[in-house]
This record gives sequence, C-alpha cells and structure tokens, in this order.
Amino acid sequence: MIVIIGAGPAGLSAAYHLGDEEYTVLESEAEPGGLCRSFDLGGATFDLGGHAFFTKHDDVRELVEQLCEPGVYAQPREAWVHSHDTFVRYPFQSHLHGLPSEVVEECLVGLYEAARRQPLAAPPANLREWIELTFGPGIAARFLLPYNEKLWAFPLTEIAPGWTSNRVVTPDVAAIVGGALRPDRFSDFPNAVVRYPATGGFANLYQGFLRTVGDRIRRHDVVEVRPGESTVRVEGGATIDYDHLVSTMPLDELVRRTDGLDDCCRDAAAELRHNSLHLVNLVFDRPAMTEMQRVYCADPDIPFHKLVLNSNSNPELRARPCFGIQAEVSFSAHKRVDPEGLPDRVLAALRRIGIAGADDRVSAASVVTVPRAYPVQTPGTVEARGHLLEEFRRRRIHCAGRFGEWLYINSDDAVLRGRVRAEEILADRAGGSVD
Repeated sequence: MIVIIGAGPAGLSAAYHLGDEEYTVLESEAEPGGLCRSFDLGGATFDLGGHAFFTKHDDVRELVEQLCEPGVYAQPREAWVHSHDTFVRYPFQSHLHGLPSEVVEECLVGLYEAARRQPLAAPPANLREWIELTFGPGIAARFLLPYNEKLWAFPLTEIAPGWTSNRVVTPDVAAIVGGALRPDRFSDFPNAVVRYPATGGFANLYQGFLRTVGDRIRRHDVVEVRPGESTVRVEGGATIDYDHLVSTMPLDELVRRTDGLDDCCRDAAAELRHNSLHLVNLVFDRPAMTEMQRVYCADPDIPFHKLVLNSNSNPELRARPCFGIQAEVSFSAHKRVDPEGLPDRVLAALRRIGIAGADDRVSAASVVTVPRAYPVQTPGTVEARGHLLEEFRRRRIHCAGRFGEWLYINSDDAVLRGRVRAEEILADRAGGSVD
C-alpha cells in the first residue's frame, strides 16, 4: 500500500501518476485542493490567494488542460502597479514611463550606478543587497524594497537571494531605459499569458485529478508517522500500513509527527520560516469595475501588497452581476496585522487609489486567514531542507509540494514534483531508479 498525505496538487498528481497501484490519499481538510481551493461569497468566486496557471513545462500544461473538464481559458495578464499616485504596468522596473519625472530620474541614475558596478566582487548576501545591486538604489527605494517588505513580512536582510532568478523579473538595462522613455508594454516574463478554468474558480483546474482518484481519498488527519513500523496513525487511533509514503504535509509538521528522528532533524526543522496571509474578500454589487487582474502596491500606508481582481479571470466570472476583489495582507511575527476592521481599511484604500468609487457598495465581505502562505528562504533553509529531505528519503518517505519540500513554487511545479515522487516509487518497486 502507498499512502499519500495531502490532496493538494502535489498529492493528487502523485496519485494520478501511480496509475493502477494500490494507494490511499489522506486529507485533513473537509475539501481537497490544498492552497488551490476556491470558495464563493455573495455571488463572487475567490481562491485562497491569487492564482493563475502558467508553466514552462509543456507536458504539465498539456496534462492539466486535458484533465480540466470545463476547459482552460488563456488571456494576457493585466497586471499593474500603483505607485506615486498613479498606475503603471507590471513589472515596475520595466514601466517607469508615466511616473513623476524626479522618480524616473532617480531610478535611471541608480540603474546606471548598478550597471557600472558589474561584475560584482562578491555575491549579494541577502535579498536587500540583491535588489540594490541588481536594480540600483532608485528602483530599490521607490518600489522593490518596500514592496518585498510588505510581501514577505520579514526583514529583507534575513532572506537569502538564491531563488530570485526564477521569481523576480530582471529585464536588461535597455528594456528598463526604453520603458522609462516610452509607454512600452514589456512582456518578456513567464506569466505574461495566464490560464484559468473557463468557468468557476481555480479549484476547477484540478477537479480532473480528483475524478481519477475517486473514493481513494479518505478524510483523516495524520497524527503520527512511524517509519520503523511503516505505519501512519490517524486521528481516532486507526493505523494504516504502507510500503512507501508520499508526504505533502509541511516539512516542519512532518518532523513533529514522525517517530524516531534524531535531534538534528528537530534542529533543522526549527530553521524553517514562513509567512501568513489575511485574504480580505470584498464583493461589490456592480460588474466590470476595472479590466485589471492584479495590482501591486508598495505604499506602507495601504494595507495590502497585492489585489486579486478574480472577476476578470475568465468570461464566466466577468459576466456575473457582481465584482469580487481580494486583498492579500501578509503578516508574521515580524509584522503583526490585526484582522479586526481590515475590510474597512481595504475598502478605504480601494477608494483612495481609484478602483472603487464613493458610491460603490460592498454587498458581502470576509477575511480568510491562510496560516502558511509562502516559505521564506533564509540562509539556513537550503541546508536544513536538504538534510530533512535526505533523512526522510532514507526512511522511504517522499516529500513533495510547496511546504512539503519548503520551496517557493507554484501549482505547476507541485504537479511536476508529485509526478516525480510517483516515478521514484514505481522505479523502486520495479527494482530500478529515477534520476
């Protein structure tokens, strides 16, 4: 028996790719989907954070599109930045045109200074240094530093920079200068075109995986893993035997619930960091408030770092008589956020930046808290996660997913990593190996 802990994209992908093997999926939540779940409020549909599908893996895209029963809708990503009382296109560093002239000048002079320093004598030690050395002090101070401070809710000097090449758009100097002189649209980044289910919320993208798993998903919270006995104990006391275990459970939680680990594993788990999100969901009783899909904001006086205008994610949502806006507000021990009154503060900010008018009425509102939103990559993360993953692999426990592997990845990579875990198990059963 193969046991899979967690029915998010990684767990569902592992199950799908195991084919006819005997397996069971254990899910602690009432609804499968992990961080890719959706919910309805006041006639609008929201996701657990801003979701849109894009990938550099053609085979993953083809599989997801094949299994998505409603079909997949693709469109250019209408992402914007609100900065210095105006809107410019995302990413900020490529669309300086339209900002106040003194801001543009400061950004370009700083960019020139950064370019003159290349190549660097030593690599940047943290995210703050990487931003300043890559883009210069102007772009750093005017947007990228305050935005990332809001997003991560951690001191940027404590965040390692090794992941940035895959997540932060880094145009060349010519593209930045061109975007300052002309109202160009820079689109040389992976999610310039995004996909979403043709109807409903993002959760529909993974319903096809659920159909293949069928009744092999069981509602259970795993309370203990015993590698020495190859068993998992679930809430209520029942024990399930396994010969291979796939875990998408957060890595630190897996350490806490696994019997027989050395102290070095507990110490490694203590190195892992993450932030959390309050998702403020507002439903307005009119449609088509804006064509924007995302808005990013670095202003410290505005509570959110990102707006998700999910009503523009597909034509079916766009045609509804209401309009849903979700504000992401990060928090951590370094940045406390009181959820009390947060919808009113978000609404005031929407009116301030001009997305909502004084007469626009909110017909429904809620705050949904996501305790684990993004793994934060500190200097100790790489060694800690590497040690833990190897220790679990030796015990025939295969970890997968964003928090299962403690990596800042999207659902496409979660699908890919779930497939790889399944292939490892199949190869092991066949007496082979997978690179």
